[in-house]
Amino acid sequence: QVFVCGDDVEAKQMVMNIVRALGLTPLDKGSLLAAQEIENYPLQLFPTWKFPIFLSLGLTAFFFFYCLALDVIYTYIYEKNNFSFFIAITIPNRVCPVMALILLALVYLPGIFAAIIQLYRGTKYRRFPNWLDKWMLCRKQLGLIALAFASLHVVFTLVTPMRAFVSWRTSKGIISQALNNKTEPLNTTNAWISDSYLALGILGFFLFVLLGITSLPSVSNNVNWREFRFVQVR
Repeated sequence: QVFVCGDDVEAKQMVMNIVRALGLTPLDKGSLLAAQEIENYPLQLFPTWKFPIFLSLGLTAFFFFYCLALDVIYTYIYEKNNFSFFIAITIPNRVCPVMALILLALVYLPGIFAAIIQLYRGTKYRRFPNWLDKWMLCRKQLGLIALAFASLHVVFTLVTPMRAFVSWRTSKGIISQALNNKTEPLNTTNAWISDSYLALGILGFFLFVLLGITSLPSVSNNVNWREFRFVQVR
């Protein structure tokens, strides 16, 4: 995008036509009063990312310390078990999917509020409240952060079989069966539940990635509104 401002409508339109001829997208920012704001854009560092990042950090800290108190501190005090190593993988792997789902919900929630406000007002031509307007403008950032959390969850899940704790628990089960001279039969019901859970997780992550890709400006400019809505609904 190329920001254009000016008090002369004809001159501004001429500049915007030149911008389109260069293959860029002009964006009319109004009168010359917007010139100072436009000139300060290169000096800004991720201005639209501050609220999504601070919100994500706050929620992440809350859920992390909650899981820390529940899985590590509580078990150490009342059960005398030292599970402090859960801090490295287990707790982050619990926090990441929760954060991904919460942030994904925050992407679509302001649209519902906007629809309710429009129905209440009986018109769609009145400006939204300031808090809702800012919330709607940062939905794409929230969605990309949610995708990052979902990707981290996938990585943590893939490395889980390599953990020493998982290997110890597996070997303990094998030794217990050998000492008791008893082999646990395969529970096909649990196998179906486990495989279905993993399959749905893989499908969900694929749709999440597809949604994130179609939200990128370079991709969304190449799809029409019906195609974009099809991906959003799925």
